[in-house]
Amino acid sequence: MKKRSLPKTAKRLLAAALIMFLFCGCYILGVNFYVILSQKENILSTQEAARLDKVDYVLVLGCGVKEDGEPSHMLYERLKTGAEVWKNQSGALLLLTGDNSGESYNELAAMKKVSLENGVKEENLAIDDYGFSTYESLNNAKTKFGAKKIIIITQPYHMYRALYIANKLGIEAYGVTAYLPFYPQQIVWSLREVLARNKDFLLCALG
Repeated sequence: MKKRSLPKTAKRLLAAALIMFLFCGCYILGVNFYVILSQKENILSTQEAARLDKVDYVLVLGCGVKEDGEPSHMLYERLKTGAEVWKNQSGALLLLTGDNSGESYNELAAMKKVSLENGVKEENLAIDDYGFSTYESLNNAKTKFGAKKIIIITQPYHMYRALYIANKLGIEAYGVTAYLPFYPQQIVWSLREVLARNKDFLLCALG
């Protein structure tokens, strides 16, 4: 029995769809690796960051808090690292930026509490309640807080995008990575970060 073959039009559409899929995949991966490679040299150790001068802010990017209002393990590590880096920066403020969208969810309250517990004085804190995304946090650092030179604190997988955005906004930015606890969903977050890098790459290009 003779097998049916796809009509020529269907074959052409299938080939076009395959080429488009491959092109999009290559583009997404290309942007992803470009963002990473362009910022690798800006990631420093705590000791290297201590040698930087005229830093305006040590900026800690917010992330999840628990139902009881306590910081997640990931956020706690960012705050601990932020306080450590800040102590070596004469004249810099510790800028806490995150989501304070309501009474039931307040990253900044938890971030401020932990920072004070880690030896940062209240007069050395700056608070950005409108850091609803990485882009907004860094844009606010420039437009609302006048940041020209900063040290960003976040986990490694998130750092490249944060540094890329900051530098594209005209901020001289360096990063010190916080410890990344093990999370079963980390693979999902890392894959999502690939798409987020592409999103903010376009946002920076258009903005």
